[in-house]
Amino acid sequence: MPEDPEDVVAIIQPFVPGYRRPLFDAIDEELRQHGLRLEVWHDFPKGRVAARGNADSGPWSVPIKQRRISIGRRNITYRGVARRARRVRAVVAGLASTNIETYALALDPKVRLMLWGHGRNFTASTNGLDTKIETWLARRSSHLFTYTDEGKQFVVSQGTPAGKVTVVVNSTDTRSLRQVRDATTSADSAELRREYGLERSRVALFIGAFDAPKQLPFLFDAMDLVVKSHPDLVLVLAGAGPESDAVRDLAHSRSYARFIGRLESRELARFSTITDLVVMPGRIGLVAVDALGLGLPIATTNYPFHAPEAAYLQADIDSLWTEFDVSSYAQGVSDLLAQPHYLEGLRAGARAKGDQYSVEATAERFVEGILQGLES
Repeated sequence: MPEDPEDVVAIIQPFVPGYRRPLFDAIDEELRQHGLRLEVWHDFPKGRVAARGNADSGPWSVPIKQRRISIGRRNITYRGVARRARRVRAVVAGLASTNIETYALALDPKVRLMLWGHGRNFTASTNGLDTKIETWLARRSSHLFTYTDEGKQFVVSQGTPAGKVTVVVNSTDTRSLRQVRDATTSADSAELRREYGLERSRVALFIGAFDAPKQLPFLFDAMDLVVKSHPDLVLVLAGAGPESDAVRDLAHSRSYARFIGRLESRELARFSTITDLVVMPGRIGLVAVDALGLGLPIATTNYPFHAPEAAYLQADIDSLWTEFDVSSYAQGVSDLLAQPHYLEGLRAGARAKGDQYSVEATAERFVEGILQGLES
């Protein structure tokens, strides 16, 4: 290691999504209690990712350039951070075989490398070569961070010592969400209903990126069936992304649907006061944390490529799970809406678990792992 590295821990990111800023603020605050500070080295999104409209930055931001090329269906990324990495106490990079600069960092004796990722590939079919590369990277790192116990168990099964892995439990800023929700008055909720024409409606909310993994055509096909039994139900679509135009067209062709675009965190918290359930048949990610934090039940499916955060949900406790086919999902949602006690039970289950997830707790676990890695 360098004789006098800066008291900086750097995290490399493609870009900073808005939902990540509270976590990085909390990590920085936690690090400063130990005489360290955070830098986040990141670029800004382009193309389809930029269409989500959720990029952010913070006082810890250090802009870098990244180059990306596509080889078949794979996106290969390179960031020129080698010199910068030698000047800091540690670099936390993504655990991904497609980040070429990480190979050089892993081989550089002057760099203390830590890795942050899913542990295994949850969101696509497993590739044997990727697993071998990521296992090699993990073995050369001083510490590893995963979102779930399942991710940790996988990397341990591949040879990484269990004591070298911290499960951070991913989160959004749920405390702020709950504060805004609790400050929303009945008059505020009534005004929201009037604004969106929901005065006499039950509300099923989709919240997230408008992209292929979210299975939005599937959702519309299912809701076409659900509203036959529940004509008072309105599907509200909140989000942005590369499929926004297609989703808007699908919504406008259905009297039961409302396309409202992106909801920022405060708006989501207020909207939760008029929402009966969250409908997400496709990929579940951090929406699981938002829903639990706000006490909202989720209706989802056994979609094969959920993100790790789907593990935070428990079927029949805080969420409804069906087979991944339109008729099963439609029947499940319809039955749930027809059973108020069941729906309220899921809502109570979500509320009971909501306090388990916060960026403050995630940051604390993250920094504990960083300190362990610095001592190794």
